[in-house]
Amino acid sequence: MQKIFIFLLLFMTAAWSFAGGKKDAKLPEASPNEAQISALGAIGKQVSADSGPMYTGNGGKGIRLAILAPEALGGTPDYLPLYIQGLLNSNFRKYSEITLIDRQNLDKVIAEQNIASSGRFSDKDFLSISGLTNTQYFLFGSIQKLSGDKYSLQLSITDSSTGVRKADFMKDGTLAQIEGSGILINEAAAELLVQMGVNLTADGKQSLLAGSRSVAQAEAGLAKGITAQTAGSQIEALFNFTQSIAFDPSQIEAVSRLNMLSSTISEGSIGQRILSDFEARDRWLEAFKETALFFNKHPPFEITFDPNLVQDGELDYVKRTANLAMRIALDPSEASFGALNALLEGLEKTGRRTPWGFSGWPLLDINPKTKGTVVFEYNRSFSFKVEAALINEKGKTIGKSSAALNTGSLNFSAGDKKVPHPNGDAVLMRFPKIKAEDLTPTLTIVIMSVNGIPSAKLSSTGYMRIDAGDLEGKVAYAGTGNAPAGFVRINGGTFTMGSPANEASRGSNETQHQVTVSSFSIGKYPVTQKEYQEVMGSNPSYFKGDNLPVERVSWYDAVEYCNKRSQKEGLTPAYTISGSGDSRTVTLNRSANGYRLPTEAEWEYACRAGTTTAYNTGASISDNTGWYSSNSGDKTHPVGQKTANAWGLYDMHGNVWEWCWDWYGSYASGAQTDPVGASSGSYRVGRGGGWYNSAVGLRSASRSYDNPGYRFDHIGFRLVRP
Repeated sequence: MQKIFIFLLLFMTAAWSFAGGKKDAKLPEASPNEAQISALGAIGKQVSADSGPMYTGNGGKGIRLAILAPEALGGTPDYLPLYIQGLLNSNFRKYSEITLIDRQNLDKVIAEQNIASSGRFSDKDFLSISGLTNTQYFLFGSIQKLSGDKYSLQLSITDSSTGVRKADFMKDGTLAQIEGSGILINEAAAELLVQMGVNLTADGKQSLLAGSRSVAQAEAGLAKGITAQTAGSQIEALFNFTQSIAFDPSQIEAVSRLNMLSSTISEGSIGQRILSDFEARDRWLEAFKETALFFNKHPPFEITFDPNLVQDGELDYVKRTANLAMRIALDPSEASFGALNALLEGLEKTGRRTPWGFSGWPLLDINPKTKGTVVFEYNRSFSFKVEAALINEKGKTIGKSSAALNTGSLNFSAGDKKVPHPNGDAVLMRFPKIKAEDLTPTLTIVIMSVNGIPSAKLSSTGYMRIDAGDLEGKVAYAGTGNAPAGFVRINGGTFTMGSPANEASRGSNETQHQVTVSSFSIGKYPVTQKEYQEVMGSNPSYFKGDNLPVERVSWYDAVEYCNKRSQKEGLTPAYTISGSGDSRTVTLNRSANGYRLPTEAEWEYACRAGTTTAYNTGASISDNTGWYSSNSGDKTHPVGQKTANAWGLYDMHGNVWEWCWDWYGSYASGAQTDPVGASSGSYRVGRGGGWYNSAVGLRSASRSYDNPGYRFDHIGFRLVRP
């Protein structure tokens, strides 16, 4: 199951809840515009998979920028907080190709140059930093208090060699707009990028303005931890790094510092900074107290749902209704449990657990009991009631449902090393009696509330560390049954196969024509080396790795794998193979329920996922689209690392070419239904492009062909089931 973290809210729930704050308000018919997003505290819709790049031109490629925090203009020592630096850093990295000199590199340079720790850098200091880091521009910033809750955010980007300002941003706002939602930070990033010559697209700017409250909270925790660590308060730093990771599991710097801190604890450096063993024990008690409160209020679990909506039971042909369902699960947050256990491990590494009276994890039997200490309960269980709505492409709510999920008993007393986590529930959330006339090829699932808390309010409560991102999921309606594990169900339909005459670098063999395909299931990823080894007992690949796509497989190898895997799983093989070597004859039985290669039409239909552009991400390619000559490093990469298309399929562009069933030949001129290619030929079709290809070879319509006995390190395959 492809996991999608269920976090804060997206455009339908955002406008619904903020527009009036009424629980019974209806969902809007359309998404909010850019101005509304800004007014709502930087909460907006997610960029769709086919929206294209987030910027135009070279996106600032070649610019090297360092983010600093010197004193404010006028000598007032109000510095840009570290978490704001972090947000700017994250935004610039995500939305442009500007090369950033990160905070850790700067810390190293500043230490080497013996620059005063007060942060009052001189022109000479800046030149020294510039010379060592090859920085072209510096971003300076400050935040000054005005009156009441009003603050002024001031940023400028300055040429490191001339001192001339390249870009400026200044705006007044409330602390909530800076720290809570990050709206001013995101507006600043958008404005500065434009002034630096990075022209954001409409979708790119809207996505940037969408912000992330929990990322801001994670950055704030990181900043507090760094400050505490610098001041020598290791326990406080440990707790803040733990919280930072809990809010944002991708906060790599917090993870790194947490690991380093645990190592420092084990070496006893904390003992050199504390007055006595008793003070150390008191600090640990306080750290556990705060951590216990945090984890009791913020259950370390994530709600996930499978992006495949399935048919549940039989159709009612008389009433013209269908029962739909999606799988929803409660999963432990590995990052959250990891952070908690790092704190426990730090105590263990001091070697003082027994002398300090800790006989359980964590703090179950402190002897003597310390008054006022908050401890984890021996056993906790968390329950979640999730309410969801199903919406069609016209914005109409066509179904509502709810599901109860339980973690079972979370035993904080078991074991003497770590806090184990249970497996949460996984259930089907059902949407009964959906009218056929309300169905559209793509439907949207919106999580409306969790435990009665409306989606819009989950952010302010901090409940489950819910973040802006994937509270909404667009799914293809699966009209003919469930997809096997590791597969995506594709609802049949009609599309235009091939490329338009004005598509750049198109081939003459890509003549457009109308094709209708029936429903089918297709693998989320190309077949991996581990999967191939388990069935065939060998791995022919040049680039080795379990999760790398299998390559150096011929078309004949691929169809034999299909049959052997079908037999292994008790399915009817789709192919009849006679003869040997490269003269084998292969016939296809499409009514069999076993694995097979996709037809060329099925492959392009699945790749496009409803798009008509050159790539399923837009008119041009980016590094997030797939592995190809510009970013592959001349090798394959583990499957699933690039962005999936709108139907949840990975690596459709690049990494390895994928064998299809069809003999290569010219397309038919008229409309076709479930075509299988030419009746005979010398070559079989390959689709998708590989790691060595330029972007042109990765287009949705691009066709390749080779002898079916051909093997090389740039060609693999993907599976299909009926």
